[in-house]
Amino acid sequence: MSTVIEYTMYVRPEAFDEVLNAYIEFADAFGVENPSEDLILVTGDRDGGVIRGIGIFENDVEAEVAVDDSIFVRFRERIAPHLTEEPIREALDLVHIFVKD
Repeated sequence: MSTVIEYTMYVRPEAFDEVLNAYIEFADAFGVENPSEDLILVTGDRDGGVIRGIGIFENDVEAEVAVDDSIFVRFRERIAPHLTEEPIREALDLVHIFVKD
């Protein structure tokens, strides 16, 4: 079964654009380099200071390996000073997906 990882960050207001752009840059590079990730979504709530990344992996083993991937480690180090608290990482089972052509 596919695994969905949700990575939620609470961002300082003055750094929202910087963190959002860094996340998009990371997501694009990670998606190209990581064949086990099928989909990456990045969402932002400027008023709430929340940025979320949602990734779909082939399985939970592949999702867990990604945590220690050097590109993800560098991303986390880059954005850490701009966060108001520790990011939250949740692993969920993918139950259903519908994509309209």
